[in-house]
Amino acid sequence: MPAEPRELELKYRIDSESDYLSIVDGCPAVPGREDSRLRNYYFDTHSYLLSRSQGMLRLREGGAVVLCFKKGGEKEGVPGFFDVIEVEGEVSKELLEEALRRPGALLGEPHPAIRSVLKHYGQIELASIGYLDTLRRYRQFEGNLLECDEVTYADGSRAFEVEVETTRPENTREALLRIFEELGIAASPQRHSKLQGLLRKNGILP
Repeated sequence: MPAEPRELELKYRIDSESDYLSIVDGCPAVPGREDSRLRNYYFDTHSYLLSRSQGMLRLREGGAVVLCFKKGGEKEGVPGFFDVIEVEGEVSKELLEEALRRPGALLGEPHPAIRSVLKHYGQIELASIGYLDTLRRYRQFEGNLLECDEVTYADGSRAFEVEVETTRPENTREALLRIFEELGIAASPQRHSKLQGLLRKNGILP
């Protein structure tokens, strides 16, 4: 199969809601990019085979339903910079409804994300392992598109982060550190994905 596309992204964890809102209020909005409310449903084996090997299979419901497979994590020696395989594409609302009833239905889909799952893991038995909600606000700073995420877990707790897709992480890091300093924001490189954060909260990952 063709080479799988990659996502390159620098992520910073924001320590508080007030600091997160300082970024949202302190940076210009992106014209034509409205806030996105996303529900993320995750699937894995009962033994968490994907999650324990930096894999992720997700259905994301927002303006459309998107099926996505990712594999990879933080790049060694570059804190907060994630270099991962990312294969995704839209699917029907009906598939989402079917997958929530019967997760194994996903493996029968002729979809690039599923072909990647099968390439890396072979035939597996899928289960639904949880969900979280993301409110994504788009802001801009020094030519960078900031994805400002407010994450809400099923128990009502929240987390905040800023993500920037970039092929030049250190240049982007310098820009982020400038805006953090200017606004007096406490932030640190994000070391795990949203799914890993969910599984840590549930005591599944260390």
